[in-house]
Amino acid sequence: MRRSRTFVLGAAVLALALLAGACSSGGDDSGVQSSGGGSSATAEKGSLTVGVSGRFAENQLVAEMYAQVLENAGYTVDRQLDLGTRELSDQALYGGDIDIKPEYLGFELPALDANADTTGTAEEIAAQLAPLLEAKGVKLLDFSPANSTNAFVVTPDTADSLGLATMSDLAPVAGDLTLGAPPECPKRPFCIPGLEKTYGITFGDFKPLDFGGAQTVAAIDSGAVDVGLLFSLDPTIEDKGWIALTDDKDLQAAGNFAAEIRDDATNPEIEGLLNAVTASLTDDGMRAIIAKVAIEKQDVGDVATQYLKDQGLL
Repeated sequence: MRRSRTFVLGAAVLALALLAGACSSGGDDSGVQSSGGGSSATAEKGSLTVGVSGRFAENQLVAEMYAQVLENAGYTVDRQLDLGTRELSDQALYGGDIDIKPEYLGFELPALDANADTTGTAEEIAAQLAPLLEAKGVKLLDFSPANSTNAFVVTPDTADSLGLATMSDLAPVAGDLTLGAPPECPKRPFCIPGLEKTYGITFGDFKPLDFGGAQTVAAIDSGAVDVGLLFSLDPTIEDKGWIALTDDKDLQAAGNFAAEIRDDATNPEIEGLLNAVTASLTDDGMRAIIAKVAIEKQDVGDVATQYLKDQGLL
């Protein structure tokens, strides 16, 4: 992995200082161990940058968890937690501007192969994605039990008045409706192009909003949009009693979380730390901590810390 020259020099200076202190104190090294351990561990292990696309609760939480377990193990971690679109965060990873990022398996795959089959299981998607990332100098780590995919959401009033339960039900009425979704939706295979191709859905209007965040929630709540795109693990859906329309033709891909890490930044310890976090992520567990951020407005860092402690990972 890449190391910081400053850390290496710092370690050398620190070592000399500790040696001098030990000699002058008559060989009692108890104070040396307590005052020098943390700094030398950081100097030895080097620095890493964790990045992520967009600023929405669930991927911020996973990225923050990755950062915290690495810091706890003695790495210095820089955070770049709002890199914008997937295209931008991918380029940052491939170009070495960041070392690690959490991703969603089935949504990352078509970014690397537009013709890839995204209808399979998480295992099948991971098997396709891993060699594509390997060609970029990036390793795909284990994926989570949690699956956060796209959910097209309506209010109960809209569902009742139009008879909506599935995505197929939208096709005959979509021309009179407004969709609210991220700005990239008109170009994404799982959004407008996929809705048209798979379901024959063409909305009368489209409003570009945020990535399944507060702006989208407010637009659904106020009636500014009739259908909104949220993440399936968003606890706001249940909290407000909204209806997530069933994806009855399986357009949406598996959205299991997985860490991607540059080959020149990894080692077995780092992979073990990241995989342990990822393995702990379940649907119910993610909903619970997302609610603390999205609904209770708690700090992402504080929520991540408490979760990791509860899981015995910190």
